[in-house]
Amino acid sequence: MNFDFDTVVSGGGTTGLAAAVSAARMGARVLLVEQYGFLGGNAAVIPGWLGFHSVSGDRVVGGVPFELVGRLQATGAATCFERDPICGSVVGVDPNWWKVFAAEWVAEEGVAVRLHTRVAGVSHEDHGLAVTLSCRGVEQKVTCRSLVDCTDTGEVARMAGAHFTRGRAADGKVQVASWAFTVGDVRFGELIPYLQSHPGEARPFPDCDLGDWFERLPERKVFVLGAFRSLVARAVLDGLPLTRENVPGIAFPGKGEFFTVASRVEDVDLDDPASFTRAELDGARQVRHWVRFLREYVPGFGDCRLVATPHQIGVRETNHLVGDHVLSGEDLLAGRSFPDTIACGAYHIDVHSPDHAGLETARPPRYQIPYRSLLPSDAERVLVAGRCISATHEAMASTRVIPISMAIGQAAGVAVALACAEEIPPRQVSVERLQECLREQGAILG
Repeated sequence: MNFDFDTVVSGGGTTGLAAAVSAARMGARVLLVEQYGFLGGNAAVIPGWLGFHSVSGDRVVGGVPFELVGRLQATGAATCFERDPICGSVVGVDPNWWKVFAAEWVAEEGVAVRLHTRVAGVSHEDHGLAVTLSCRGVEQKVTCRSLVDCTDTGEVARMAGAHFTRGRAADGKVQVASWAFTVGDVRFGELIPYLQSHPGEARPFPDCDLGDWFERLPERKVFVLGAFRSLVARAVLDGLPLTRENVPGIAFPGKGEFFTVASRVEDVDLDDPASFTRAELDGARQVRHWVRFLREYVPGFGDCRLVATPHQIGVRETNHLVGDHVLSGEDLLAGRSFPDTIACGAYHIDVHSPDHAGLETARPPRYQIPYRSLLPSDAERVLVAGRCISATHEAMASTRVIPISMAIGQAAGVAVALACAEEIPPRQVSVERLQECLREQGAILG
């Protein structure tokens, strides 16, 4: 059978871009399908990427994600990496230039793209897949040898027969969502001295060794905060309806901007239109209260103004693939090695709790992610990459960040390209050959 494409990648966020580009570089004919009118996903909102390094400073993500940041840095669209005692590192990425670069990148690599389009159906036929695309009510069918689901909900893999669970094992609850926003005109000349004189207000983890973090604040291009706990408590006592106990975010002193995920929306189910709509509206309504809090209670924010809001609420957790291996929090905390490792990470287990207004965290050593966690246990010719791989609520709280998800996407892209070249399902790809290709591309596997 002649296929229209070797592989279809559904989801044009950071993970899907990494998968599509990596497959195309291996010679595969790739179609990238994205529901919005731009590529880049959440990175078109989030101006700081966390998790390239461990807290000891070792880089744990390489390959396509690291190459990409280097190219953005070369054009002034990204800052240098700044060490962070909790997140390992942070690099500032301009969301607007990121969208421009993403559009240029797929053209450069020869990736076919369909924007404003969703996958509406998948069927198995003749050693491949038939994929129905839908754009504003107009449907088109394309054929491919394999499919990579980078939707972060697993909706396309489900159409192909894969099964998923939702949220944490005990009760199905998911991490809270946030309607992220950025304020400008922040006077860091006032904020930084306040943080230095109130160290307990800067980060939420009292047992963390911050080292020279405070001393270096004035020279940093970007830094992470989990701040203002006592100020939030005071504002709540004054009657301000704030939904979180502190203000997590990323600061950009040179631009006078602060990005935050302070809003908190519980029990968001992207498979339920009413739930999804409620979350969007609730998250948006919370922003006014948070901006008022920043202006009235936090030094340096007195004249801040709202400068950026998201295209969609940021959902941290939805569904988890039932795959050949379920990556667990215990796997991460033990630093467990896997013979089929395709990526690694060291980001802290960062659970924005559905039970209370704070965080639950643990700090794993460098850990590995196995190829089996991308393979549905009950569907062929499909790989899953990104937030909804086969991982528990706890493990996903670490693997969900942009650099690690992109590393997983790169592995998925290389795997489907190898599978297509050999005319076999992704499950039959030689793990040794996959690892060899990834290492040749600069990926870090362990």
